[in-house]
Amino acid sequence: MGPVDRIEPPTEGAPVGEYTFNPPGPEPGAGPEQVIEGFLLAGTATQDDYGTAREFMAPKLAGEWRSTERTLVYDGGVKITKAAGEHAYVLNFEVASVIDARGIRVTADPGTTRSVPVELEQVDGQWRISGIPDGTMVSASDFPVLFEAYTAYFFDPTFSYAVPDIRWLASRQGVAASLATLMLEGPAPYLAEAVVSAFPEGTRLAQQAVPVESGVAGVDLTSDALDGTTFLDRQRMQQQLELTLGPLNTVSSIRMSVGQRDVEIGDRAAAGFEPAVKDPAVGSRQIAVLDGELVFYEGSAPVQDTQLPKVSQLNPREPALAPNGDEAAFLGDGGLFTIGADGAVRNVVAGAELTGPSIGPFGWVWTASGHGGTVSAVPLDQSGGSAAPVAAQWLAGVEVTDLRISRDGTRALLITQEGGEGKVQLAGIVRDGDGAPLRLSEPNELRSPVAADSAVWADETTVAVLDSGGSEAAVLGLDGSSEELGELDGMEEISAGNGPDNIYVQTPDAVYSRVGHSWAAQPPPVVLDPAFPG
Repeated sequence: MGPVDRIEPPTEGAPVGEYTFNPPGPEPGAGPEQVIEGFLLAGTATQDDYGTAREFMAPKLAGEWRSTERTLVYDGGVKITKAAGEHAYVLNFEVASVIDARGIRVTADPGTTRSVPVELEQVDGQWRISGIPDGTMVSASDFPVLFEAYTAYFFDPTFSYAVPDIRWLASRQGVAASLATLMLEGPAPYLAEAVVSAFPEGTRLAQQAVPVESGVAGVDLTSDALDGTTFLDRQRMQQQLELTLGPLNTVSSIRMSVGQRDVEIGDRAAAGFEPAVKDPAVGSRQIAVLDGELVFYEGSAPVQDTQLPKVSQLNPREPALAPNGDEAAFLGDGGLFTIGADGAVRNVVAGAELTGPSIGPFGWVWTASGHGGTVSAVPLDQSGGSAAPVAAQWLAGVEVTDLRISRDGTRALLITQEGGEGKVQLAGIVRDGDGAPLRLSEPNELRSPVAADSAVWADETTVAVLDSGGSEAAVLGLDGSSEELGELDGMEEISAGNGPDNIYVQTPDAVYSRVGHSWAAQPPPVVLDPAFPG
């Protein structure tokens, strides 16, 4: 039997969310395999909680089937095979990714297959599905039309930064309610101990609805949502809702209520309230090496008249600049060195196989021992604090080739190598009550079209990766998207400023900046290892 038929997606440029699939319901007298084919095709119709798909089911299953429990995204077709049992079948296909009930997408390893059992029975003389696991199945070609990535926001533990958490939802009515529900349920597992929510645990929507009238989204919460809260707490709740629901094109403001009564948040900012920074900018200045000394590099020219100390005797390389621009770090002969705001140079980690330093927004410089899988964080305040090991059991026996801290300080981007296989991984940073890093959470993996050995953050939801051996680079979105950049022989280092269009790469002969799908050489002199703050 051939692949299951499907409706072709709309042509390129058709707006996502405005295209509606309308597959037919079951035909009278359809055989078991035709019913299964029709059910699969009906998985493209998300309206009315997959009402068309339920028409292919026996009444009992139609009432119990949980359509949003998970979505299996498959490549190619689905093979329907008769199984043991009088009316039993198996659906076999190659899995591209899986979306769970919380909208969290996990990309499958290439070649991963899945078998889904199906049972049928006759209802009033018509074949209907009587047994199938909860959830839907859609083709990889239909997926971009049926689903859209949304962002729920949380905070770093100091409430200084907004932290994005990407979720995938079917393009149907009720997105505001679904997104608010997922936000209230809490962050994705890898972020669970790295971020906080302004809402008390257990807070829920009073009803599974967020009506939007004249651009105002009404978020009505359960009666215990405000127990023991202050104006500061409520203002942070309001801000979290605005961050999460505000980007929806139907929403211009948020009305938060409990029992349909507006929540009082005060008419001015509460003591201690500061708007959380979303997608922190890093400016236009990079730090680099020129003629054996550290320099600043802005636009396309080095700035040599700086207050950076002379460190040529240490053979500096792979420098990093603190977000505040007053402190720095670099690798040199003897290990990792930091430069304090007073210009003092300090050797903080010894070793010859360290990854280039990365400096987060909370005053810590990070590095990893390349072959040992050991991560270290060192305070930058020159108080005499020594390097602290950051636990990450999942790195045991793994080579780390790069480590970069997100600009909100809650996530670590790592490039690892194990058994000849490279991975781009994202882990949450778990800290103690004083903000000192303790450990890295179990990571999420980002699929890369290039064999990356280094990476940088481009913005809060985008990273740029480089394969220095193959002279290839790519931009990866935390939503699972990827874009390969133009090839350029000899690429050795990569840096990214404010967004994926602001990318630089270095070759032995020049520094290049991204221009669309091409690279533009910057004028000499040629700096080495340019890096934006972070």
